[in-house]
Amino acid sequence: MNKLIEDLIKKGMGNFMDRSRDALAWADETYLNDRRDEKELERRYGNLDLTKEQKKVMNDYVACTLSSNQRYADISYMCGIKDTVSMLVSLGLIKGVEAEE
Repeated sequence: MNKLIEDLIKKGMGNFMDRSRDALAWADETYLNDRRDEKELERRYGNLDLTKEQKKVMNDYVACTLSSNQRYADISYMCGIKDTVSMLVSLGLIKGVEAEE
């Protein structure tokens, strides 16, 4: 099963994931509202009277948070694929792939 997932990733699953996720995200009102709020908060943050060192710490913190959240989203997406394939294998709808125990 892990081999199947690895093969999917090598064959461009990341690009497929991005296109699929983007299509849903840009149609989701909650997401779009959060993005607008994010832009406003970014503008307000830029207007704060912070030292260069303070801004660097804040920017590094935000970048790390965004990076870890994106990675978690990617892992979650792959788990969904893996779980779906496992279920289809257990139902006998996919042949030639061994189910994980």
